[in-house]
Amino acid sequence: MKQKRDRYEMHKYWGKKPSNDLKGLIEKYSREGDTVLDPFSGYGVFCSEAYILNRNVISNDLNPIANFINIQLLEKNIDLEKLKKQWKLIKSEFEPYNFEWYKWSYNEQSVELITILRDKEDNPIKCKFKILGSNKSQEIDITEIESKEYLKFEKNKEVVDWFPITKLIRNSRISAKEGMNVSDLFTKRTLACHARLLTLIEKHSSGKEKDLFKVAFTANLANCSKLLPPIKSRGAMAPGAWMTGFYIGETYLENNVLHYFENRFSKIIKGKEDYLNQFGDKGEFNFNAVNYSNNYQTLQNDAKNLSIENESIDYIFTDPPYGDAVPYFEQSVIWNSWLKFEPDYKNEIVISDSKERGKDCTKFEEEINLAFSEIRRVLKPNKYFSLTYHSLSGKEWKAITNACIKSGFELVDYKWLVQKSFTPRQINRLTSIKGDVLVTFQKVSTIETVVCKSDKEITQIFIEQIEKWLDNGGLDTNEIFLKTMNKVFSEKILIGDVDLLKILIENFKFSDNQQWILNDKLEFCTAG
Repeated sequence: MKQKRDRYEMHKYWGKKPSNDLKGLIEKYSREGDTVLDPFSGYGVFCSEAYILNRNVISNDLNPIANFINIQLLEKNIDLEKLKKQWKLIKSEFEPYNFEWYKWSYNEQSVELITILRDKEDNPIKCKFKILGSNKSQEIDITEIESKEYLKFEKNKEVVDWFPITKLIRNSRISAKEGMNVSDLFTKRTLACHARLLTLIEKHSSGKEKDLFKVAFTANLANCSKLLPPIKSRGAMAPGAWMTGFYIGETYLENNVLHYFENRFSKIIKGKEDYLNQFGDKGEFNFNAVNYSNNYQTLQNDAKNLSIENESIDYIFTDPPYGDAVPYFEQSVIWNSWLKFEPDYKNEIVISDSKERGKDCTKFEEEINLAFSEIRRVLKPNKYFSLTYHSLSGKEWKAITNACIKSGFELVDYKWLVQKSFTPRQINRLTSIKGDVLVTFQKVSTIETVVCKSDKEITQIFIEQIEKWLDNGGLDTNEIFLKTMNKVFSEKILIGDVDLLKILIENFKFSDNQQWILNDKLEFCTAG
């Protein structure tokens, strides 16, 4: 069955969970007509699946761009034919403007540049182009003389349309440097063309169709920025992908804005068609006609203060913030700034390496506790709450796990959730977990008093327990993490500054077949 659904490929917002897994959760823990909530909805996969399954949906995210994407994803009243007609008009005005920036002379022919490889000083090195009227592209080196002409043309052209000059929040972890702003992420060409495209969208579109254009527009920004690296192992101009942060490499790919926007626009059309086709008796999972009487709300509330009635929600799913793994608001500036959205940075729940924000581990734990307290408040008695998280580091794991225990949730189930893509940290570290753990709890009537243990006592408990597990054979990091999660939640162990990965590294061996094993006693004595 298809895992990568068109409705979830309309934008590059992070952290999309597999729709099939979420569908299963919705069907298991709620019924048609129930009200479900995701307080950190992100792209909105859970809310979309719940809405398709005839649940009443409350989608909440404090990040303006996430909230905006959610609205466009869930909207059923959209005229795609009108959207296509508007695009024809926009394109008719934009195409000659875009061509002025990307025209090139090759063998005395006028050609259109598709991609240009540039170095960190912005000098063009190579290019890929198409001869007008041909679908076949060619790749050539750019001579020093041609490079100077390219730069001269760019210098003499003016950007006449509005573009954002919003400053990035300085954060070395995501390569956001002092004095850097959003416009610095683009060449003059891509800046000018994006600015003109947005102007024409504002001019020739309106209502829900215009908002859908803006989803495509923001999804295109990173594709046509300096943040797109080549995968050198596949060739100097083999396109990579923007993952996170604002690092501009030794070389980057400058892409033709119109060429790449048309691809994004196509994804928008396919995504909305896929979404709309799920309803009634046409849906992929709906073999009988469904009498839809449900509704949705998209909120942009602080998760610590949801403004939702007490005990009004039948089921909650969420993928809470990943600590400092993805500082969502800081990185979303590339989207929020172009749409003139102003994020509430103060109330974002995050760990940020930016000193000016004051978002450290202590603050993160404090705010996660408040958010989970809100989840308990709005959830009906004896109803269920599911969450995913992947970090083994003490700061995130400790905060989220402790918040669940303190808020009076009883463990019901836990399993491994296969993820479409991994973070760079997960890919690069064999000893880290891959994907996410899915944990489901039930809200119980009373919150039990929890006995706190010292970090030393908890560390010893973990070591002794892992030794018992490994006595029966090796386990990979995922398996140890799941077993430890079960123990922590079942025995309600509040975690202090205890890092499970550190415990594994310091007390056990990681074998060639990527499993943790007991230290060999003879080898241990010799080493001592």
